[in-house]
Amino acid sequence: MFRNLAIIVFSLILSFFQPTFGQEYRDIHQEKLDNGVSVIFIDANSSDMLLVMFCVSCGSTDEVEKEGVANLLSKIYAKKLNDNGNNLHYGAEINSYVGYDQSMYYVLAKTDNLDGILKNFGQIYSDFSVSKEEINTQKQDVEQSLLSKSQIDKNIIHRESMRSLYWHSKYGSDIEGTFDSLKKISEDDIKRFKERNYANNRVTIIISGNLKKNNAMELVKKYFSGGKKTSSEIVRMQEPSHHESTIALTRYSNQISVPMVELYWRIPNYRQEKDNALSTEIFINAMSDILQKELIHVQKRVASISISYSSWNYDYGDLCITFTVPASEKTSDIITAVLTEIKNIACDGITKQQAEIAVQKIVDSCKFVGHDMFDVVDRLSRRIGSGYDFDFLVRYPKFAREYDLNKINAQAKRIFRNDPSVIATIMPVRNTKNAKSDGNNNQ
Repeated sequence: MFRNLAIIVFSLILSFFQPTFGQEYRDIHQEKLDNGVSVIFIDANSSDMLLVMFCVSCGSTDEVEKEGVANLLSKIYAKKLNDNGNNLHYGAEINSYVGYDQSMYYVLAKTDNLDGILKNFGQIYSDFSVSKEEINTQKQDVEQSLLSKSQIDKNIIHRESMRSLYWHSKYGSDIEGTFDSLKKISEDDIKRFKERNYANNRVTIIISGNLKKNNAMELVKKYFSGGKKTSSEIVRMQEPSHHESTIALTRYSNQISVPMVELYWRIPNYRQEKDNALSTEIFINAMSDILQKELIHVQKRVASISISYSSWNYDYGDLCITFTVPASEKTSDIITAVLTEIKNIACDGITKQQAEIAVQKIVDSCKFVGHDMFDVVDRLSRRIGSGYDFDFLVRYPKFAREYDLNKINAQAKRIFRNDPSVIATIMPVRNTKNAKSDGNNNQ
């Protein structure tokens, strides 16, 4: 729900920013305050609009006792920021987003409004309080979101897949928590979580706009340099061995007309295996092009296919290949065809030309040109919020260009010689009678 809303909102913002981000991290640099807070500036010379993001390396994986605390805190925090926003002009609204490893707050306003924005962020950050009434109000919003998601079968099968994929850690939990866990969250839980995790060493402020950096930095110091240097150790759950066999999930639904299949693999993450993770990312991008050609344009056997992956976070990475099956095809046959194609690509390896195309896509994804501002949040703030150092992000395009083709193909063979960790299938209700013959029973 958040992502769809954000895409709509930020597509409007794109008109202000798109012409200004024509290079890899154009005129982007970082400074640090003495108390540990990081500040990143991004030039946007041709716009009088300002984007400010307050990022905290803290998410649902930092929850020790009760699920949903991080998300509930972010909603309360954002509500306070907006209620306290008497220094904001032009109807600027502060939005929030929470993931497994990060919490982000961001606002679009006019450039001359920077003082009011930073004052607002600084006041709430340094002097946070919460009442039972505020918690209950936000709990109702979260419960409504949970109720809406629980009515969509695609969301349900995806959540079941994630729980199966990350059975060992909180990466398999719901960021919003559950109805039962929400009821147990108290004022003390919110305050304790904030005090434990919203420390200066986890905070990054990102400012993008047409402004003088020295003046902007003075405002940041004015509202964020007070108080002692605080730090909080970031601890993420380590990854155990993978499943020895594939977990198969099937859900029948009257919300779809043709079967949809999701294949999940565990893949290396950047924090622990940077070189292997890059090799995997290049291969995944190349494989995406090959699958689009072989399975759609040539064989005409898959109605649609898409690939998504996450390898930027601390201790997890996943690849999800999603495709739909035409009504005329047998689901189990198409799953076999897709898996066979993937294994063949991994066995044969990709060519230098295919690798070059994939690398260029990765490099282009590090540019802001052509992306709406949700992509800016997703590609920069999310990574900063997940704890990646600024130098690594800036060097990443160069790092990607220095790939090793032999390592790429060797890494692909290691990953894809095994079947997926999870195969999730959502089937039309009308196919229930054929479930046994189609080979897609729950396992």
